[in-house]
Amino acid sequence: MSTARAKLIIRKQIVRSFKKQQLTLQAEAMTFLEDTLEAQNVPSEDLNDTLDNIVSGYVAREGLSLVSRARLEIVLESMQKWTHHLHEKPTRNTLDPHKSQQEPSQSTHYSASQNYQPSQQRPSPQDLESIDMDSMRDRIHELEGEQRMGERHHGDDDLFMESTHDGMSQMDAMAEDDADDVDITEMLHVIDAFSMPRWSWASDIKTFTRTESSAANNQQESDAQRHGSNRSATTSSTNHVLGLAEEKTAMFRARYHVLLQRIMRNECFAPPVFTGGMEQDRFLKLTPLKALKGRCGERFLMFGMLVQMGDGKYCLEDADDRVELIMDHSQNSAGLFTENCFVLVEGQYTDDNVIIVETIGLPPPELRDETKKVFGNIDFLGAPREMRSEEQLKVIAQEYEDISFVILSDIWLDQPKTFATLRTIFEGYSNSTLPLAFIMCGSFKSQPFLYNGLESGQYRDGFNTLAELIAEFPTMATFSYFIFVPGPNDPWGASILPRPKIPDFYTAKIRSLVKRSVFASNPCRIKYCDQEIVIFREDILNRLLRNCIVPPCGDVVIQKQLVRTIIDGAHLCPLPLTTRQVSWAHDHALRIYPIPDALILADKFEAYNFKYQNCHCMNPGSFPTSDYSWMVYYPASRRSDICQIPKPVR
Repeated sequence: MSTARAKLIIRKQIVRSFKKQQLTLQAEAMTFLEDTLEAQNVPSEDLNDTLDNIVSGYVAREGLSLVSRARLEIVLESMQKWTHHLHEKPTRNTLDPHKSQQEPSQSTHYSASQNYQPSQQRPSPQDLESIDMDSMRDRIHELEGEQRMGERHHGDDDLFMESTHDGMSQMDAMAEDDADDVDITEMLHVIDAFSMPRWSWASDIKTFTRTESSAANNQQESDAQRHGSNRSATTSSTNHVLGLAEEKTAMFRARYHVLLQRIMRNECFAPPVFTGGMEQDRFLKLTPLKALKGRCGERFLMFGMLVQMGDGKYCLEDADDRVELIMDHSQNSAGLFTENCFVLVEGQYTDDNVIIVETIGLPPPELRDETKKVFGNIDFLGAPREMRSEEQLKVIAQEYEDISFVILSDIWLDQPKTFATLRTIFEGYSNSTLPLAFIMCGSFKSQPFLYNGLESGQYRDGFNTLAELIAEFPTMATFSYFIFVPGPNDPWGASILPRPKIPDFYTAKIRSLVKRSVFASNPCRIKYCDQEIVIFREDILNRLLRNCIVPPCGDVVIQKQLVRTIIDGAHLCPLPLTTRQVSWAHDHALRIYPIPDALILADKFEAYNFKYQNCHCMNPGSFPTSDYSWMVYYPASRRSDICQIPKPVR
């Protein structure tokens, strides 16, 4: 590795490996490691594994975020001593796994010109503790003192993040070089609903804490007992669709607290602390339901969930109490209000312990940027960790202006015309700019799936035919993502949200012929650069209209009322459980918090696209019933277009 290009590759790999663990290399440490790797002639295919070993050894031994040369050398020494301490036979070279270390080195200090030969096996913290760490610490202080003397003599700044020429850090400059070489296909990640982390609001510490479902914990405990193991349950609840009974109430409490903490941070509900009484009166105040007792004749603003009692009467319920509502003369704001949705209610409390509702509305929304300012350290999505910052990812997304997502819904694979139309669409895109992803939403069958041998064979044949069709366009089959989201007629989710992916039995051929095929759950999410895209296939609008408690008000466009109900309520399915079953253990996967950058509500309703609260909302419509139209989303400009094959001119 003597060419300038090879050195640049080594430097980029070093930065990436250390940045994965949130580590920053000083200039001398970077130079030392570059020279050491170059002196060892490590093959390029082994460079990643070699650096991972070194980084793991450093994290196990030191753990400091700023890596100096002195500490890096000591870590390499400790790895070498650990090898000699545990092994007497020849070991493999960490820097070059293909070379053997026949003779242990007698040197205790490594320079760029010396051969460094630690073990291939990664040291654990327990193994490193067996070394004389006092001498190691003395050696660190000695080397750091020598380094500081050299810095004062030369007047150099040892931080790798600074540059004395043009004010731009070397790290940023390398990030720009890396942006030029970025593989945009690596910027897309599909997150399954069953792999999303579960976050619950902790009122005592005023933040979110990560939790596991009771079903997962109990299952893990039973498995541990069955195998005679005492280890704690740490795995996620990925394979547990059903939860325990207590998770039903926990589900509604989680929805309630997510919205309540958002309301209390809203500027209309959060008066300044150091103000007079007149200033305080300008702000809204929520009254808990348990505080209504003995205050008849007063007007209150309350927040809670709409529930229907056994006698047909509606009540408002919060975390502590419930009160009956009389909504005969209520005026509601824009939104679709159903049972189990969370609302703000303003009305008068009467002697009969009921509320005469005057106004009912949805809780105020919160922009995504505002949420990230408060909870920027919380990964609600569960996407793979990205080495680049949000600003760098945003720049990358804007630079690739031609990147697009093709969105289709109701791809009926049992209809011959579907394949003829798809062939025309694929031919058009293969002769122009390829989309980064084809998002294909179900149902993939025009009639509900019947669980018998005949139906299974036909369903599988439909995907096999689609696989052969996509394979006719090799470039598209290799470089474009094909993301499949199940619909109502697909097997087999038992009509419970979230729905698991289509079983592998039916999709084996398409997964073998299409390199980037992804079969996801419903709903699922896409992380592309700095954007979060939510995909939900459900005929939600008709269900909400059929279950409305209060009729929609005014002449507001019904699609906008739907979007407002979902985003303001922070939930994809604000319907009663008797109408739409939801898995109690995975209700957090239906949560819309923070607000995504794009929301795809694949519905049989007519196509639409508009923005609400900086979220681009769209519905591609039903592919076969809308004259085979689809939608294209451009993440660089955050806009979408409704497309259709031109009809032949007669």
